[in-house]
Amino acid sequence: MVSLSDVITAAGRTKVHVMWELSVRKLDSQTCQYSNHIHASATEEFMAFLKEHSIPFERARDARHQASDSHNREQTPNIAKSIERRALRQSSTAAMAATGAAR
Repeated sequence: MVSLSDVITAAGRTKVHVMWELSVRKLDSQTCQYSNHIHASATEEFMAFLKEHSIPFERARDARHQASDSHNREQTPNIAKSIERRALRQSSTAAMAATGAAR
């Protein structure tokens, strides 16, 4: 998924392109591995913002990288738990439907 995302800084707001890569890999009959990778790239608006505020690209890149990593570490377990809850609900619903159909 690709989006145009807000960047909020002490100097104001701007936008970057963000590509999210989400994947789930089955490990065994009861376990999956969820991965969440983010790639951000500068927009023209972002580059103009840096120039206007005399912010070196490298400093902005490093700050964005730290913010993305922090956000990813915080949110990935929450997203994985949400997926797990939904899968368990669907599994339970399917099991109840199969039991009811077998009667």
